[in-house]
Order: sequence, then structure tokens, then C-alpha cells
Amino acid sequence: MTKPVEVVNDTFNIGAKEFTTMREDYQAVLDVAGFGKKVTGFPAAPMIWTLRILERLHISPLYKWVYETASKDSFVSIEKAERVLGYAPKYSNKDALIRNYEWYVKHQDQFDNTSGVSHRVPWKQGILGLAKFLF
Repeated sequence: MTKPVEVVNDTFNIGAKEFTTMREDYQAVLDVAGFGKKVTGFPAAPMIWTLRILERLHISPLYKWVYETASKDSFVSIEKAERVLGYAPKYSNKDALIRNYEWYVKHQDQFDNTSGVSHRVPWKQGILGLAKFLF
């Protein structure tokens, strides 16, 4: 930041200005991937209960905050960052997700496929490892 500390020493939401639903954003990535796949909805309540059980068994690939909120679209205002910082996002949510997917495909050979990384903390695939094996 190049602005005075008294201006930037605050909390700002930084993200896209243009966004649609998670379903539409993720479908855009699937369309770019080119496998003809479609996002398929599933009732949230049974999935949340299943993930709660998997978490108690220590085989859930997700933690509570993720699976309890994943079925709800949410958006944050970036107006404060625009107004105070002059922030102007370069990409929509769709464009950012597509760019991330394309980067991943380009660098896929550099990853260890036995675990993922989220928030700089390695996570085990849990039940997803079994699903990948079976399907």
C-alpha cells in the first residue's frame, strides 16, 4: 500500500465486482475444461448431515464452516476498497476461476496428488480418496 497508514490500516473486502451464482461460476470452469459435465444440484440437508457424520469419523474432506455454508451464495461489497483505496478488480469471479483452472492444468505435474492445500494447511482427502479410487 502506498497510502497513509491512517487510511489503509483498516479492513477491506478485496474481490470481484462482477459475479453470478456459485453454480454459474463453477459451470463456466466445467465448460472451459471441455468434458461436457454439468453442475448437478443435490439437496443441502442430506449432504450436510452426511458431512457431519464423515467429520465425526475423521474422514471428511471438508471442515464445518465449508460444508455448512457451501450451499448458500454469498457476496461481499468491495465499495469501501474502491472508494478508499482506488481498488479496481481486473477479473470477474468466472474469469478468475477460469484463470486459476488454466494455471492449475498448466502446472498440474508439479503437485503431489495425495493431499491438497487449503489456507496453507495440508488437508487429507478423506472419503474423497476412496471415491476417486472407486470412480
